[in-house]
Amino acid sequence: MSREKDAANYALVSFAVLSVLLLLFPASRLAHTARVIASYSLYPSLHYGAKYAHFVRNVPSNVVALLETDQENRTLRARNKELELQLQRAAVIEADNERLAAAMRLSRYLPWAGAWARVINKDPSDWYGSFFIDKGSDDGIAVNDTVLGLQGEKAGLAGRVFEVYPKFSKVLLLTNPSASAVCSIAPAGMEALVEGRGTWRLKMNYVPEDSGVAEGAELVTAKGGLLFPAGVPVGTVTKVYPRESSMNFITAEVQPLVNVNILKEVYVVRRKLPLEFPERAGDAR
Repeated sequence: MSREKDAANYALVSFAVLSVLLLLFPASRLAHTARVIASYSLYPSLHYGAKYAHFVRNVPSNVVALLETDQENRTLRARNKELELQLQRAAVIEADNERLAAAMRLSRYLPWAGAWARVINKDPSDWYGSFFIDKGSDDGIAVNDTVLGLQGEKAGLAGRVFEVYPKFSKVLLLTNPSASAVCSIAPAGMEALVEGRGTWRLKMNYVPEDSGVAEGAELVTAKGGLLFPAGVPVGTVTKVYPRESSMNFITAEVQPLVNVNILKEVYVVRRKLPLEFPERAGDAR
């Protein structure tokens, strides 16, 4: 410990002596050059001092060139960082533009009238349950309107409008445990109920044992459903479970077509359901 203190004291004394010498011999060209270099290295505001004649007077030209080169390098590094940030922002904007362009192209071919809306809020505690969009009753959005999400070049069922306010709305996702949809199983067209589980997977219930459903079967909303228009892609069967002894039907696991984790925009289909249609928070069929 004493050696460390002695070394620190020696360094402090040496620095003090050097400082005094630089102050006592201002007229010496060597002393002035050393003072300029020390000031440039230790005093941040003097990093720009090489541009001022009064700061580098009597300093050799090679030292001035060295200081100017260092300053140019600092300026270029700062500029490079700024350009990197601009490139990152440009890449994000380009990705957004490509996504929006794809959405606009797709909306021309959708058989349902509606409007695009942005996802504006997600609750981490309800990640697979719901989110908010930036369209509300002022934009013609109504409760139970169907919400579609874009996945690649295809649109699939994401959920439905659950609550409506003048400027925004809340969407109940199909992955919500309270949500469900009557679906048709391709190619036979047999119907079953697909329910949310609060995860990124869905569960298909009430599938007859002799239905012949297999992994890879595609699901679309069925005509027998009330809330959703028929023919909307829902997902793909990824696993079929054997029938339990106490049940006369089988169940299956379904991967949704739409990944709700990456949705930035959604397409809200205006359903114009009759006023007497029952609105029950726990029934999304």
